Parts: sequence; structure tokens; C-alpha cells
Amino acid sequence: MSRRFVPDPRWALVPILCLTLPGCSQGSFSASVNNGNGTVNVFLTDAPLDLSGVTSVNVTLTGVVLFPESTETTGGMGSLTASVDPMTPVVIVSHPSTFDLLTLTGGATTLLGTDEVPAGKYARIRLEVSSAELVYQDGTVAPLKIEAGKVDVPIQFDVTQDQTTGVVLDFDAAASVQVNNTGNEQLILRPVVTPKSIQ
Repeated sequence: MSRRFVPDPRWALVPILCLTLPGCSQGSFSASVNNGNGTVNVFLTDAPLDLSGVTSVNVTLTGVVLFPESTETTGGMGSLTASVDPMTPVVIVSHPSTFDLLTLTGGATTLLGTDEVPAGKYARIRLEVSSAELVYQDGTVAPLKIEAGKVDVPIQFDVTQDQTTGVVLDFDAAASVQVNNTGNEQLILRPVVTPKSIQ
């Protein structure tokens, strides 16, 4: 005569307790929910520059990249903590464009790039700089040595589905253009870029 196994009813409580007790995780990662796409416009502006005889500060950017906000997650049994990006970085500009920073003073702005990106939270924007030069009143052009080709600007903003978000970055030419006093007084560019506003 076969015997049928009858489960102990007390075991039915285990899944409920595992859902309610801390440290009983299944090791899954929590991530921001990505609901559709929104549009991001990244603008550039500049503060006044006081360099005698300079008529233009031309900077060529080859890339604008948005980085999503990381989320802190807990692994199995609450013992492991990891940082993961719910979304991968989003490239909205991947071709060279040259901007004269001196035309962007007094509140003027120019559009660096625009694109549809996954909705969610973003934490920083990277600008990739390939070259820069000063143009003087007599037409002389002085190339600037690039000290840092990539500039990460920490700025937190949300992109909402079917909405447009505008981000304005201040590329401070006055703080970025410096003279190398240790060598032949070569002009160098150490990009100083700060968040200006979110629209």
C-alpha cells in the first residue's frame, strides 16, 4: 500500500516570512524603472574672458555623453553591496563641432546636442574636447595645448517620458585658459565646466 506524502502546513509560512524579514533576499538587483524615452537638450554658455587682444576662443568638442545614476543594491542574505547602472551611458553627440566661447557670454547659449534618451535619473555629463585655439585681433591663431580631453560634469537631473529636459553647462574660458610658466609660456587649456541650470 503506497503512502502519500502530506506536507507540514507550517512550511507554507516560509515564503511569507522570507518576503517580510530583512536579509532574506534572493540576490536580485534593484534598478530604476525605465519607462519609454524623453528628450534632452544640452546647452553651453560662458562667463566673460579678460585676455587682451583675444577675439575668439574656439573649442572643438567631439562627444557629449550622459551617464545614468547608479543604484545601491543588496545581494543575497544582505551581505553583499554593489553599485550598478540601470542604464548604460548614452552618447548624444559623436561628431566634432567647434564653438567660440566668447560668443556665449552675457547669458547667450548654444545647443551642444539633442536626442531621445531612456527616461530615468542621470548623474553626470561628459564632454570630450579634441582641440582649442585663441584668435587675436590681428588674425594670429594660437593653438592651446589640451591638458584633459575629457571633462565629467556632475549634475543630477531627471528625464521624464515624452517630456523635454534642458541642461545648461558653463564652459568657463577665463578659468580654463592658462599660461604654462614652467616651460616656454605655452598656453594650455584645462577645461573648467560647471552645471549652470536645468530647464
